[in-house]
Amino acid sequence: MAEKTYASLRDWVEPAHPGIVQLRDDLVSIYTMIRDKYQAQLDEAFDRVSRQIGFVVTTTIPVVFEIAEGGRLKSINMGAEHLNGTLFHRELTPVFQKADGAPWKVAAGNYQLYLLWYNALRLKLGTAWLEPAHPTVARFGVAQVEAARVRPEVMEPAHWFDAGAAISVNDRLLIEAIDTVYSDLRLADRVALTRKLVRPEVMEPAHFRKE
Repeated sequence: MAEKTYASLRDWVEPAHPGIVQLRDDLVSIYTMIRDKYQAQLDEAFDRVSRQIGFVVTTTIPVVFEIAEGGRLKSINMGAEHLNGTLFHRELTPVFQKADGAPWKVAAGNYQLYLLWYNALRLKLGTAWLEPAHPTVARFGVAQVEAARVRPEVMEPAHWFDAGAAISVNDRLLIEAIDTVYSDLRLADRVALTRKLVRPEVMEPAHFRKE
């Protein structure tokens, strides 16, 4: 089912290049290890960030995993420059730095990923029709300033659901990998359906109208 759904997100029809297949498998392996070993700690870290800020800024954060030879996680960098040094950087990266050193069974290289706040994302995708709840407690200070620095449209892969935005090859692979590992999110189905139903608005030739 996932493969059938994913096909609707692709622009190509020829067989995928072996390198693409390997990257897809590596992404699935990484997300599987994250889900099995780190997801609970990640959810807690995301929750700490939201509590410090006073509201939920995002449920996904772009990062780059640098995997060395032998499967050692060499470094984790934020996927956007303006995220460096923020609460997200300080709370999320230690989750992996405190790991037990188990090797990542993937080829050495850099992997662009989205870290997921799984519990919140599952709720968000399941109740997308609800209006955002207004925070009951307003908190101000440094955390609010940091929230202003973090643009939600950069982290949330909203462009995946925008029929007017092209989905890159890497994003297609990420969608399939996330859909494979976190199948209950039904991400590929949701992306495909939303892009099919929501089309960019076509402006009428208003200049043809009579005054």
